[in-house]
Amino acid sequence: MQRTLTASRRKGQRGFVLITVLWVALGLLLAASTYLVTQRQTALATRAEVETTRAVELARSAVNVALADLGRIGEAKPRSLRDGTPVTITMAEGQATYRIWDEGGKLDINMAPVELLGPALQRLGEGRGIDAFDAVTIAQALVTQRADADARNFSRPIPQLLADLGFPQDVSLRARQVLTTYNGTRQVNPLTASPALLVAIPGLGPSDVTQIVQRRAAGQSLPRLGTASVWLSGTEGPIYTIESRGTLQSGVSAEIIATVAMGGISFRGGTMRYDILGVEILR
Repeated sequence: MQRTLTASRRKGQRGFVLITVLWVALGLLLAASTYLVTQRQTALATRAEVETTRAVELARSAVNVALADLGRIGEAKPRSLRDGTPVTITMAEGQATYRIWDEGGKLDINMAPVELLGPALQRLGEGRGIDAFDAVTIAQALVTQRADADARNFSRPIPQLLADLGFPQDVSLRARQVLTTYNGTRQVNPLTASPALLVAIPGLGPSDVTQIVQRRAAGQSLPRLGTASVWLSGTEGPIYTIESRGTLQSGVSAEIIATVAMGGISFRGGTMRYDILGVEILR
């Protein structure tokens, strides 16, 4: 009887030891699995950061190419249009695209009258709850506020200014293509203004805008602008916005928006000097 109890006790101890070993092994397995998952996530995060950095550098390369484009001052030298027409370059890392926007081809909210601001804001807000009445109301408020406010209030970035006025974020970001604080005049340059802004100019219809865009792309003189000529001027620059995007072959992309001011002709290579007024990196 005593031998039977002793044998049973030994079997129970062996079973307890076996269960303990199994639990310890399971714990080690879970710890190892957690470690491997953590290491994999860290590796993926590091890889994503490296890919994003490469995309930013590719976009930076596009900015440099755009600056060289801006520096071409001779008629025989090829230069891109200053109305936001994209230029794409294929590189070893992927594709780099840049657009150059002439700030003189945009509507200056510090100078433009209600007759121009209203239609421009309406075009920006179409399909997003901003009707003609709301656009004119906001335009009138802008004109009133800029007359009474400190000049610094209207030197903020356009997206931030319109966001404070209640425009959706996507509209506020897109607004930089037609609105500016760098023009300094009541008029816009028809040679570089975007079609979205030209359509909002009183006296210009869709067919007129199409003709203007086609003629300036071909290097031809503009058609007669009629009553719209009071709002249009042929002055370009000296401030430009460069929008560049770098897209890697993996699909990762980054965007850089730089605002530059031309500072005169340098003595090396006959290119233009420039000052950087602002840079944004969008990842």
